[in-house]
Order: sequence, then structure tokens, then C-alpha cells
Amino acid sequence: MIITFGTQKGGVGKTTLAIAFANYISLHTDYKISVLDFDFQKSFFQKWKDDEMLKGDYLYDVVLVDEANEALTNDDDLLKQLKDSEEIFLFDIAGNIQKKYSKVLKHSNFIVVPFSYSDVTINSTLVFVNLCKILEIEGKMLFVRNNVDKNGKYLNQIEMDLELQQHGKLLDNSVFKRNCLQTITTKKLTSEQKLAVKSFFDELIFNIREYGSD
Repeated sequence: MIITFGTQKGGVGKTTLAIAFANYISLHTDYKISVLDFDFQKSFFQKWKDDEMLKGDYLYDVVLVDEANEALTNDDDLLKQLKDSEEIFLFDIAGNIQKKYSKVLKHSNFIVVPFSYSDVTINSTLVFVNLCKILEIEGKMLFVRNNVDKNGKYLNQIEMDLELQQHGKLLDNSVFKRNCLQTITTKKLTSEQKLAVKSFFDELIFNIREYGSD
């Protein structure tokens, strides 16, 4: 299956969340996972390369999608094979949505959309949602409150939650701001990092299995 982490706004912790998810899947589920970094900033791939000298084995492979192999993301037959596979292919796409991402989005089984409650992030999240509607995306959109204050109160939360629920599944669990997630690597998930994401990822995986069986 294809699970794409995407949003219109950079800076919401998308790639950090994607790394944590890939680690969690590899360590705590039976799924096999591969990562394709399709973000022009190359943050996931660069982190994976930087971790080469760290102790331990890699948990998964990361492929950088760039000009040399970008054609694969326009190959409908290949993308359909990835979509229908029992293996998870995680795409990390850029914060500014471009036409070149459209086929990956169209073939995605699930699109994970991290967001926060700042006005800028809310507006850009809705831009991304509307783009997916224009592209007639069939995959399930899963919205996650990411990098939010545990005890924070947001004036626009109720309105925003109601809006997002019209376009996909707003997950109950949030990922709160935790310093431990800023030191995450692609080779392990510490007990503190696992605790920070476990409730959310367990809910996310439940939804993937539930909707994936439809």
C-alpha cells in the first residue's frame, strides 16, 4: 500500500512524524516498509544517510526520488503495483504541492496530513485538502494534530476540527510537542520516543487496517 505524508505547509513536523512512523511500523508491527523521499528538501533521505555511522542496522531503506528517477512517480502501472502490495511504501512529499506529486497522491491508499492550529497552517491545510478534491483523490485522508501543546487551548480548534471531518478522518489522539522527537534517528525508537507517539500510531494503524480491509 502507499501511505503518503503530505501537507501544503512546511514546518509542521511532517518529516519527523514520518520518520517516527516508519520506525514504529518496522519495530512494532509485521508490516515491511520502504520509504521514498519525494520532498525537494531531502530531509528524510539526508537524515537516513547521516545516521549511517550510528550504531545498529537500518530499519528500512530510503530511496531519494529526484530528477534521475522521478519518472517512476509518473508510471501508473508501477504505482498501482505499490498500491496493491501488502508492503507499505511511505512517500514523504514536499510542503509546497506541485503537479509532479499528483499521481502519487492519486494512487495513495492513505494520505496522512499533519496540522496545527495556527491560522497560516489552517489555511494551507485547507488548500491541500481542496487540491486533493480537485485531483479526485480516492485514498483516505487521515488528519493528525501534530506538535501541539498538551495543555493548549486553541480558539479555532472546534471550527477547524469540524471542517476537516468533512474531508476525512480526524484522529482522536494528538502528537504533542516533545523534545525527545527532535533527536529521532532512522535506526531506533527510544522508550521515551515510543511513549510520545504510541497512542497516535496505534490509532493510525488501526484505521489503516480497518479502511484497508474495505
